[in-house]
Amino acid sequence: MKKALLTLFLVLAAIYFMSGTVFAAWTQAKGHAYNQLTYSYYVTSEKFTTLKYSPSDGGNSGTVVSTGGEIEKVKTAKFSSEGFTYYGEYGIIDSLTVFTAIPVWKWVNSDDTIRYGGERGPGGVGDIDLGLRHNLTQDLFGTGIVTSLQGAVKIPSAYEYKDPLDFLSLGDGQYDATFLLQFGRGIGKGWMILQGGYKFRFENDRFGPISFKPSDQVLVSWTGAYGPIPLIEIRGSVNWAKSVGDAYVSEGLVKEWGAAGNDAAKYQDNVLIRDTLGLEPDSLTVGLDLAFNIKPKWQTVVSYSTDIAGFSVFKSKDWSLGETYSIALVYMY
Repeated sequence: MKKALLTLFLVLAAIYFMSGTVFAAWTQAKGHAYNQLTYSYYVTSEKFTTLKYSPSDGGNSGTVVSTGGEIEKVKTAKFSSEGFTYYGEYGIIDSLTVFTAIPVWKWVNSDDTIRYGGERGPGGVGDIDLGLRHNLTQDLFGTGIVTSLQGAVKIPSAYEYKDPLDFLSLGDGQYDATFLLQFGRGIGKGWMILQGGYKFRFENDRFGPISFKPSDQVLVSWTGAYGPIPLIEIRGSVNWAKSVGDAYVSEGLVKEWGAAGNDAAKYQDNVLIRDTLGLEPDSLTVGLDLAFNIKPKWQTVVSYSTDIAGFSVFKSKDWSLGETYSIALVYMY
């Protein structure tokens, strides 16, 4: 079902924004913990696309006439998602921290699914991230830069994954493994973190011949913070993800998609990869946080992030133009 798959692309975009973890190159001291419960609201009604549609179809739906062209920003059906995410860290030893991110509950609301399927979309627990961060050095070459290595696995086992041709699910039903090298340094009343790495994305073959694999991605991010007074900390971030181009969809999925009367056969695989399933996105996202130190162990964090068009190799493409608003409660000990 074309409309179900189009909305799945947006579900995955919302998952991307709602499961982000705290930026940290520092490990927790042994026996210490960081706990954060976040409520997030994500909304989008536009996307960056490289597909070209017939002008008679309004320029953003219907018959595809070419793929892989210049990036354009087009209107889409409104999609929103909201939910609660728990993020936690615990210091196993001073140099080794275990962390997890769990979307404990979320809801989605799509104009497409309401119009074509008579339903808002799925709700429940989403993909779970579980990882380790190991501190390599507290003072890299005498510069005062903290350096850590982090690895995490995305686990898609907390929800029922259904046939992607007919149903929406709470995730894409496949595993990811992400590795990051992180550099952090305190600067006066603030700090900065630079991290870079690689995300391996594995095949979803839960429905036999109807299978797909998202593209692996190169990841780079920068975060900075400044505390003008003890009560408040201002944070800014830039996150870039670049697909390496190894996404694919199976012949069985292409055949099923074509049998449903969708786009011309010569474009089917590209439409599925670039638009419907969103398997090869490039994204550039900026964010702003305000952290309020309520007590020594408690914080409230208000956040906003949005995709931007970008420039040169940093351009966003084949991805939604979304905004995320969130508020979080943090407890540390």
